[in-house]
Amino acid sequence: MNYSWVPLMGVFEDSQDGLIFKGREVDTPTKEPEPVKKTALVGQALCDQKFAEGTISTEVTFADGNEFPSAELVLFYDPNTKAMITAGLGWTTVVGMFSLRQWNGKAWSTIAEAGAIANLKNGRRYKVAASLRGSFVTLTVDGVDVISANIPVAMSESQVGVFCLGKADIVFHNFEIQRRQPKAFVVMQFTPPYDELYADVIKPVCREMKLEPHRADETFSPGLIIADVIRQILESKLIIAEITPANPNVYYEVGFAHAMNKPTILIADKGTKLPFDVSPFRTLFYENSIGGKKRIEDGLRSYLNTIISSKAVFSSNP
Repeated sequence: MNYSWVPLMGVFEDSQDGLIFKGREVDTPTKEPEPVKKTALVGQALCDQKFAEGTISTEVTFADGNEFPSAELVLFYDPNTKAMITAGLGWTTVVGMFSLRQWNGKAWSTIAEAGAIANLKNGRRYKVAASLRGSFVTLTVDGVDVISANIPVAMSESQVGVFCLGKADIVFHNFEIQRRQPKAFVVMQFTPPYDELYADVIKPVCREMKLEPHRADETFSPGLIIADVIRQILESKLIIAEITPANPNVYYEVGFAHAMNKPTILIADKGTKLPFDVSPFRTLFYENSIGGKKRIEDGLRSYLNTIISSKAVFSSNP
């Protein structure tokens, strides 16, 4: 698919199958004895496509003459704060060849890194793909998963693109976006009347909001149940937890979701006395009645809409 591109930094040219960053050496003022130093030009370009979850892929070639270049996929960008999440390969602020990074508008911080920058080769075409599921990112290079990490912020839908650094051309071939419907992981006791609440209220409202609802009992695969639950939480956009019964499994999963900074909607039957640890959190109470069904549907829509439309909040500390 062909995309329209807008450069935010640096100079870019369209090519037949992608985008060319016209890297060069530039003079940068310093506080050192030398008034300026030679550095690589920085480039950033966004395309006209919005992305929430799925996979972004491209093929990258560093032209001869590049010294410590980098080429990263922008998975999230906030035009207001200039904050972004990137994943890619090359020299950044770390020694790894592969990195997952966050820019908070003032400074970079590294979420994960791997490999050795000495292995980066000019003239070689690298196949780079970053898959985002919930807050979990996997960076794949030439078919090898080199980084898998959890992003410490909840990201909203945004336009995406490329970020790079080079003293010579960097070519991005075959840039492609494959979208995936975000998932809402539902935590609850698997007995009536909660099964009916899930089937008659939570499922329809989630799908109406373009979220795919999922419960742990809908996972059919070998392995440890708790490992599946942790993976489902990490790969979900948000968590919906029915906390009426004092179920240890439910509270364990809610605690893990909070530890991972997952947006979590707590719901409970009206009149439920919540434990001390949970009582400070806003909870959506419902009545198990015909009139109560519409109220819980409206309340859940409102909560989901707030989470889906909210912007990511980045730490001010690098």
